[in-house]
Amino acid sequence: MKKIKFIIALLCISILAVQCTKEDNNLTSDNAPMGINSPSMLEINNAECYTVDGFGPNSYWADYIVNQSTTNFLKTEHNEAASFFGMGNVPLYLAGGDGTFNALSYSNGYVVWGEELLASALNYGNVAIAYVAAHEMAHQVQFRDNTIPSGNHVSATELEADGFGGYFIRRTYTSDWNTAAGAYNFSQTLAGPNGSSHGTAAQRRSAFRLGYLLGDNGTYSNRNFDTNFFYYYDYYVKDGRLKLELVKPATIEQSQHEHIVAHLEELQKIASGEISEEEFLNLN
Repeated sequence: MKKIKFIIALLCISILAVQCTKEDNNLTSDNAPMGINSPSMLEINNAECYTVDGFGPNSYWADYIVNQSTTNFLKTEHNEAASFFGMGNVPLYLAGGDGTFNALSYSNGYVVWGEELLASALNYGNVAIAYVAAHEMAHQVQFRDNTIPSGNHVSATELEADGFGGYFIRRTYTSDWNTAAGAYNFSQTLAGPNGSSHGTAAQRRSAFRLGYLLGDNGTYSNRNFDTNFFYYYDYYVKDGRLKLELVKPATIEQSQHEHIVAHLEELQKIASGEISEEEFLNLN
């Protein structure tokens, strides 16, 4: 009997410990966006979603997700992306628990990351987290400037965010393509079919690669990046048109224009799927 009581006591202590841990990491609605009580109550019609789902009924607002060190890294990259793109302060909110495989950037100026998405990205390394942070911040760029994106096809918003992400990784994180391309291994698993809002995996790879190449030798204002990205992507990558002589946009230096032109055939082959995922990782 004493043994049974002892086991029951241990179980009670364990349950209380789990509850305390969750409660310690569970924020009140005062610390949530717009006083929303639960992530599951967020509407997604005024947000750009990294996947297509909202947050589940068992999700909750958290002080950290996955673990404290991973959350700290996410916050660092989020803030660096905000600074890099000139966005100032962009609040970041964290959704813990089940049903949180998403990250959302909201038109009223904040970003929400889910624990399951962060844990999945972490499997691909910190560079994947940095990339997604930049992708979500790119949506803030688009929300705040109604001239961006200047492309008008169904995948323009998401493909440009992929391009901004590649550009950010090249300028702030690594100049090693193999490391940078590894970040994209995670994102391409979330691509859609041809003609979807997120674009195909091959299209997203090509957009990421173009953004990375634009960052090789240059930095741009957000509007100039947008102009350059869609000039090359829409006319010479997406549609597969090559010309012997391409007119240099006024928003890019001659040397950088020549650098992109030298990679246009490669970019087309990435977008069409002719260059495989493995070959993509091993590009120079």
